[in-house]
Amino acid sequence: MSYLILVLCLVFAFFLGAVPFGLVIAKTFKGIDPRKAGSGNIGSTNVARLCGMSCGLLTLFCDIMKGVLPVLVAVCVLPSQFQQSLVALAAVMGHIKSPFLGFKGGKGVATTIGALIPLAFLPLLCSVACFFVVVFITRYVSLSSMTMAVALVVFYAVFGYWELMPLGVVLAVMIIWAHRANIKRLLRGEESRFVLKK
Repeated sequence: MSYLILVLCLVFAFFLGAVPFGLVIAKTFKGIDPRKAGSGNIGSTNVARLCGMSCGLLTLFCDIMKGVLPVLVAVCVLPSQFQQSLVALAAVMGHIKSPFLGFKGGKGVATTIGALIPLAFLPLLCSVACFFVVVFITRYVSLSSMTMAVALVVFYAVFGYWELMPLGVVLAVMIIWAHRANIKRLLRGEESRFVLKK
């Protein structure tokens, strides 16, 4: 029975994570397809650039919550943190490889934040603080996102969350891989800095 619950939680997490809220919000409120403008990404950063801060923040909230909700359910019904970690991973994977978008999607950063809130809040908070420091200094959201992902692994070690280290490492690799095009632009000095649409 516990394996059935795990499978149901994984399916729920993956398909909730796969809902492309950025695309829905941008097309509903501004008639813009974020896949065809700006960076081509459905995440909150590109939506904010194209549609304004309100749409960007709404996308950010929705992307975070589709990580929070399935993991909260998992924490309540699954006995081990390993199983809960699998559910968190499924939510992020759904966002990055959405079946609703031909198994394409966003970079997974906001959904990662949401999925990790119920598991270990303090290391996540420190990692998000690193994100804001880097984005404040450089205005590169991509660099800040990758910094946050790596910092998460470091803070899991610092605070002794060893059981979550495998999840942290896998998520860091996934997020960095999702930003591989950004890395090339950063190295060439061609990456766009974050500037909101006027």
